[in-house]
Amino acid sequence: MAGTSEDPVPAEEQLARHLREPLPPQPYWRVSQYADTIENAWNDNERYRMLISDLPRRFHQSTRDRQEYALAEAPRLTGTNWDALLAATAEHIAITHDHPVPDWCDDPERSLKIYWMPLPVFGKRFPGVVYRDTPGAFLRHGVLVADRELGPREGHQDYGALFEK
Repeated sequence: MAGTSEDPVPAEEQLARHLREPLPPQPYWRVSQYADTIENAWNDNERYRMLISDLPRRFHQSTRDRQEYALAEAPRLTGTNWDALLAATAEHIAITHDHPVPDWCDDPERSLKIYWMPLPVFGKRFPGVVYRDTPGAFLRHGVLVADRELGPREGHQDYGALFEK
């Protein structure tokens, strides 16, 4: 590098500097933003995965303060059964992480009178085991999910998420 007074920084030093720098702060997100997902998803499979896997995984990765922030604002109603699934998921992750259940989860519009399975994975048969194994928050909102859909921390392991120790 003729004409410059700076020597190039070796790659090892660049890496060491990068590892010492603090990670950028997580962007703030809210459960209420998932109403957009309900309305704009390509299909029911995408809606289901975003509500049953992405939302709990993102919640689990957040700090406690950010979890409280994420639960505070009520999502707008879309007028679909997916409102019940969103409320059930929010209630479930709040209970799992020792937060109070948000008041908006108790809105009657966020519960179904007839049980609903978001994805018809069992066809016309209805195995009683699904009802038995569905977490209480989902039953309260009238939504049936198979227990295999919720991992130890609501499915985050399925996506290979990295967690800072």
